[in-house]
Amino acid sequence: MAESLFIPYLLEEEMEPQRIETFLRFCFADLDCSRSPPENERTNDFGYTTEETDGIRYGGSIDEAVDSVTRQAGGTVWLWYDDLNVGIHIDSRSAEGPNVPRLTLSINEWYVKPWRNNRPNPIHDFVLELYDYLSPIYVYGETYLDDAPLSTEGIEAGHLEEVYWVNGFGPNMTTQIGRERLLHAPTWRIDDCEDGGVFLWESPLPLSDGRQRNDDALRAYLGLNPNSTN
Repeated sequence: MAESLFIPYLLEEEMEPQRIETFLRFCFADLDCSRSPPENERTNDFGYTTEETDGIRYGGSIDEAVDSVTRQAGGTVWLWYDDLNVGIHIDSRSAEGPNVPRLTLSINEWYVKPWRNNRPNPIHDFVLELYDYLSPIYVYGETYLDDAPLSTEGIEAGHLEEVYWVNGFGPNMTTQIGRERLLHAPTWRIDDCEDGGVFLWESPLPLSDGRQRNDDALRAYLGLNPNSTN
């Protein structure tokens, strides 16, 4: 795995075409996502791809991207959230990890370097905004440093099997693990979500100094074995 950051949202149900369209419209209309970064008209980083396209199509309109992904009930759109360039991958299943419906964010390695520690907010804000909208079972963030030994059975039962740079527990997993237990975890940041879920962040960014220390402390607190690959 490259140094890019991948953040899967594990969902309760498949995203049907109408829900895909509504979600993408929400990103552009409500979250002010755009085809280009702030104060710049470049659109070379805006593109989309689906099973019907011959590779990535660049420079199209927002409507073209939304319509294509909706029509194919899946695909990828690369867009801007403030000055964060992010890919939104909508697919029903994955060959790796739990066999449950998912939506995955991909963020280029440039945004996760330690020298970006003073400006991690666009990633955090976008991750939390999508959590509130999608109501996923679980959200996690992985880079080339991480392994993902999550099981379909564990996710569906709400069991804690692993921790990552970011861990967004939906209400069911929060209840299974223990809400107060999560809210008092030894980690860099904790978000208490309105739906009863809890987010644990190990550090400002995945490659930040201090992540390993916080990862070790969090694993010990939650009773997980140390991760030799982390």
